Amino acid sequence: MEDKDFIEFTTGLEEEELPEINKMAEDWDTYVTYLDDEKALIMIELEVAKIAPITTYYHLLGIQFTIKNPTEDGFYTAEEQPRLFEIEDRIVAVYRDEAHAKHVASITTGGTRMLYFYAESDEFLAGLVGKIASEFDDYEFNYLLDKDAPWNFYFNVLYPSLLDMQIMKNRRMLRLMAEKGEDLTQVREVTHWFYFDNGASRKQASVRMRDGGCEILDDNFFDERIPDYNFGLRVLIKHNMTQETMLEVTYALYDFVEKYGGIYDGWNIIPDGDPETDFV
Repeated sequence: MEDKDFIEFTTGLEEEELPEINKMAEDWDTYVTYLDDEKALIMIELEVAKIAPITTYYHLLGIQFTIKNPTEDGFYTAEEQPRLFEIEDRIVAVYRDEAHAKHVASITTGGTRMLYFYAESDEFLAGLVGKIASEFDDYEFNYLLDKDAPWNFYFNVLYPSLLDMQIMKNRRMLRLMAEKGEDLTQVREVTHWFYFDNGASRKQASVRMRDGGCEILDDNFFDERIPDYNFGLRVLIKHNMTQETMLEVTYALYDFVEKYGGIYDGWNIIPDGDPETDFV
């Protein structure tokens, strides 16, 4: 990443109306992955994926600041977290209000925190770094600029994989269950859903799961809602719903279904596996 000269800068656009992209509802979540062999904590805004790519917002900005006392994983400590979040909140406010940029993600990795934005114009993006740097002169700042009309960086680097997305969905659902007073340590009958691109692979997976002690609820249904993966399989597995167990089960089922060229499509706790019932 190339260093840039920092200058004090303001755009004078603070009073202008923000574009609709910055008024839409947001849906933030986090997951852990690896980027360039470094462990990375990614916080991403998922709601914008429903309308992206927004081709007029084709300028990609990344603004980075260093963590003073990173952990061995390159993340921040609990002691430094409030200060880092203060800096992040200020960066987001400045770029939203003065450059009308959309904040789409923040990445913590390798002892740094990097915020990513998409914007219609790059006229103010570089100059505003100096404004931020002058306000937090005890931290080191850096930035990069690129053009990305297809939002390739958002979808190919930032956006969670199917596995990461499922883990986030699990976390949300289990939190809701706990808030409703559900006992997550209770062993339940949990329906898991799988889809394949052909009937032969589905049959092989079904036989293997039955041999492993799972109950096959349905291995002969066709679902047109999932392009290229229409051959469905419903399986009942008994387990508790703790975070630890759900992580183990999710990783195991993803590894299993990949061997048969299929996809794992989540779970519910309705024994009959009614497809009209919400599940994750």
